[in-house]
Amino acid sequence: MPVSEERKQEITKSLKRCSEETVAAALRFEETKNLDELPAIILGVLARDAANPRPDGIASVTDDMKLIEDIGMDSFGMIEVVMTAEEVLGLTIATEEMNGIATLGDLKKFLRNKFGADAS
Repeated sequence: MPVSEERKQEITKSLKRCSEETVAAALRFEETKNLDELPAIILGVLARDAANPRPDGIASVTDDMKLIEDIGMDSFGMIEVVMTAEEVLGLTIATEEMNGIATLGDLKKFLRNKFGADAS
């Protein structure tokens, strides 16, 4: 189903300061619900919201890297990630659900599972 112009604007606004690739992945996800788009969206949001970004950029991160220690996120950045995920992916994420998410892989798995659980 095509994405409405209003929804495209909402997604683009939620992803302000993210790369064009991130916005394009989010728009494709909105249309197709293809979970393979999630990594590009996640990395784009992390790159935007990292308090202490990696000198070599987000492209070099791996799933076993810790969000705070290795990728440079802080608690405010993580709140931004959650809020953006809710707005862009259409999920509701309770704060306590984020407990135990330490690595990029944890975050990816959580979002895949959360989306799968909410897709009824």
